[in-house]
Amino acid sequence: KNHSAEFHTRYGFKLASGQAFQARARGFAYFNNPDDSFYSDYIGGFLGMRSYPYFALGGDKTAFTSISYFAPIYRNITKQVGPYTLDKLYARVFLEAGNAWNSPFGTSNSIKTGIGTELRLAMNGYYLFPLKFFVSASDGFNEFQLTLPEEFVTGSSNNTVTYGNEFLFHFGLTFDFELL
Repeated sequence: KNHSAEFHTRYGFKLASGQAFQARARGFAYFNNPDDSFYSDYIGGFLGMRSYPYFALGGDKTAFTSISYFAPIYRNITKQVGPYTLDKLYARVFLEAGNAWNSPFGTSNSIKTGIGTELRLAMNGYYLFPLKFFVSASDGFNEFQLTLPEEFVTGSSNNTVTYGNEFLFHFGLTFDFELL
């Protein structure tokens, strides 16, 4: 059996001008050391460090933090486009840092960092459903390689994957920005 602990916190505050700051931190650790990569905790990707792909940062122990700045671009748009009512447009800039330790893929112990930006559009659909559309771009500053086990099938004879120093884009439609 595997036993673990996770800590996840988020704190934000709004300025009088409508701008806002947010700090987020997450940590995870197994009390034992599972030796199967299936049990690794992954912190890259959409819900973690957006400047690295999901499987890039995984291990028995993980931690990351991010700091975000939000600024309104347009408020109270109240423009009707078909069944949708556009409401607000915000910009977000974020910095993030984190790492995964005891990875079955042999990542380094150095902290990985990245930066990104995002546009957020709040709207309503059919006068009832809150809809949130976002587009983000990010860049991981640290380039590193993972060595995949032999049972992994790759498109080349090489079983290493290089991550970092590449732009990543995310977009989506959701009911709330709380997950983001």
